[in-house]
Amino acid sequence: MGASVETFDFANWPVELHRKPFRRSLSIYLYPNKPIKVVANKITSQKTILDFLAAKREWIEKNFIKFDALAELYPKKSIQAGEKFPYLGQDRELKVVITLNKKAFVSVSDENLFLHIPSAAWAANASLEHHPKAIAEFRHFYKREAIKLLSTKIQHWAQVMNLHPSQVKFREQKTRWGSCSSRKVINLNWRLIVFNEEIIDYVIVHELAHLKHMDHSAKFWGVVEQFVPDYPRIVKTLKSSQNSTEFLSEK
Repeated sequence: MGASVETFDFANWPVELHRKPFRRSLSIYLYPNKPIKVVANKITSQKTILDFLAAKREWIEKNFIKFDALAELYPKKSIQAGEKFPYLGQDRELKVVITLNKKAFVSVSDENLFLHIPSAAWAANASLEHHPKAIAEFRHFYKREAIKLLSTKIQHWAQVMNLHPSQVKFREQKTRWGSCSSRKVINLNWRLIVFNEEIIDYVIVHELAHLKHMDHSAKFWGVVEQFVPDYPRIVKTLKSSQNSTEFLSEK
């Protein structure tokens, strides 16, 4: 049997409990505007889980306060003309273009993003937020451009660092920007395309450095620093701006 999901409230917070048959320990995950996620074994008692949450209560509260502060810095964006969206570290204003093409698509310039909507599907009084293709085309555009850029950059840095992955995959995760497995497979989050190239380069160098050191030891950070000397500042910027990718979430 696979995982089962239960829901309940703890201290007025919604909780999703994911029970997995071979899970050895209790884990907790927090995300903005999402229930608390707890992962436990199938036989872990409800009391053990509630005691675990109670022990983590102060930590949970502090993190939700941080999420609220980030939400103020990065308010929810609507897919509408005039809204600004980050792309390669620069906010670009969205403009709507009526196209004779049969399919909607997104393009970019130095200052703007353009959402091209087929004239047959356009209604002047319709909200773009409810346009069936708007968010899908946004995601398609960002993902397509990300894979092109990230593929080029990882080839470049692999040559420079002389560290070569066995495979590169592109994934979508909330706050994890990359990972490296013991099989030398590197995963990169395509949402990185939202950030400037300095941040993108750091994440790629970080994951390639794991091909030499799988831990976060002083030797590992020495490799990172060799190629990105200012990495502590970049890490701080990345952590403070990670919510800026939220508009790419599927509705």
